[in-house]
Amino acid sequence: MGDLKLAVFLAWKSIFKGSRWALVLIIMVMSLSFANLLLTPSILLGVTDTVNRQQVDALYGDIVVDPPSEDYYLRGVDGIIEAIAQVPGVAGVAPRLAGAALIEYDWQAKNSVSDRGKSGTWTVLGIDPALESSVTTIPDSIIEGSYLEAGDRDAVLLGVEIAGGEKAGTSEFRTLGGIGPGERVRVTYSNGIQREYTVKGIMYARESQSDHAAFVTLDEMASVLGRTVYSNRASQMLVAVEDSADAGQVLAAIRTLGIEGEVRSWREYGGAWAGVISSFSVIAGLISGIGLVVAGIVMFIVIYINVIHSRRHIGILRAIGIKRDVIVGSYLAQALFYAAAGIVIGWLAFTFGVQTYFDHHPLDLSMGLVKLVLRPETTQSAIAGLVAAATLAGLVPVLNITRQGIIHAIWGN
Repeated sequence: MGDLKLAVFLAWKSIFKGSRWALVLIIMVMSLSFANLLLTPSILLGVTDTVNRQQVDALYGDIVVDPPSEDYYLRGVDGIIEAIAQVPGVAGVAPRLAGAALIEYDWQAKNSVSDRGKSGTWTVLGIDPALESSVTTIPDSIIEGSYLEAGDRDAVLLGVEIAGGEKAGTSEFRTLGGIGPGERVRVTYSNGIQREYTVKGIMYARESQSDHAAFVTLDEMASVLGRTVYSNRASQMLVAVEDSADAGQVLAAIRTLGIEGEVRSWREYGGAWAGVISSFSVIAGLISGIGLVVAGIVMFIVIYINVIHSRRHIGILRAIGIKRDVIVGSYLAQALFYAAAGIVIGWLAFTFGVQTYFDHHPLDLSMGLVKLVLRPETTQSAIAGLVAAATLAGLVPVLNITRQGIIHAIWGN
């Protein structure tokens, strides 16, 4: 205990009796290094979280009910909705009836049948406006015009990548060229049925598939398909789970209902994004590793310079009988102090500065508004990494100096 107290005493004197500017700058470097170890993974996790949230909010809901593998439609939709709605934890159920169609704008100006004009083939989804609003954020994604109502048989809602305009990321020639609410489009469905609709609204959901889709009412889509039985059928049903509920338990409960269809989690549909998201994890790990190496090198340089300038002091301490282990321990304590101070100040700056700023001013990216997502394991790995770097940085230079003879340490020869 006496050696430990002496090591701490020597470290204390070296830290607080030396240059105050050096102390401040070292702690600042450690704080920025620690904050950087938190920032990059938090941004990448934020992007991942936003992509996942957009798929749930605008495309799949939390749970998806598909038709049986041998059929194109779910049958007896009203009964399925009633049964699923009774499951504890279910916040809403929304059926969708899907089809493909050629959508044309300003078709009257075409010179011939072969004139493509402003047109394209996109997915058209029949939705129940009220039920859809209980599951997805489509109603909240209207940037021009208004959302569909139950009785709208002559209206269509267009995704921004169909309508075109400033918000669209698709090249203009692959859109309708900037159509707006109140204008007319002609829709030719895959079964040959042709309808003219007034564009009621333009939707910008920041989700690729939804922004490339058009929406009409479920009654209108059933009418297009030509048989009244389609009013009680669906191509797919989306289920929203309450925030307080366990999605896995709700999924299991729905599967026990005996629905003639396939019940899946939304994650089973995210295959295309799963590879991208896993790549983010790899990138975050690489950047964090590089950050740790940089922090360790910076600390090593700082302590190494300090040890070199204190070589004579170390020699004198050894000459008066101070043990080698005590001297090594004092410099290790200095390194750990710098790391601890950097961790505390860096965490405070990140939590109450950087993260608070991003909470109020998220990054506005094409896939959505990205906030920082800081997980406990990210903080734990950053702390462990910085402490390990500090330990190595504190031990290596002083061990090298203390191996030298006392006379050589004092006089340098």
